[in-house]
Amino acid sequence: MFNEFIIIAFSSTHQAIHFEKLLMGHYAIELIPTPRDVSASCGLSLKFEVDDMGAILEELSKESKEGLQLLHVIVGNSDQKIIPLNWER
Repeated sequence: MFNEFIIIAFSSTHQAIHFEKLLMGHYAIELIPTPRDVSASCGLSLKFEVDDMGAILEELSKESKEGLQLLHVIVGNSDQKIIPLNWER
C-alpha cells in the first residue's frame, strides 16, 4: 500500500504563507514540514492531492516560481520516493 501527493517546497516562509493564502478555501491543502530529502531554504512545504494538481497549477500560473520546487511524493511501506516535476503542464 502507498500514499501519494504533491508538494511545493519554498525558499522562504513568506512564499509559503503567500501561496497558502492564495489556495486556502479552494483546495484541500496543508502546510507541512519539508521532507528531509528535499533541499530547500524554508522548512515548510505546501501539500495537496495529485488530482488537484492541474487546477492548482492553473491557479498559480501568474505567480513567480523562482526558488520553488514542485515534487511528486510517493510513500510506501518502508520507503519514500520524491520525483521533481515541471511547472509547465
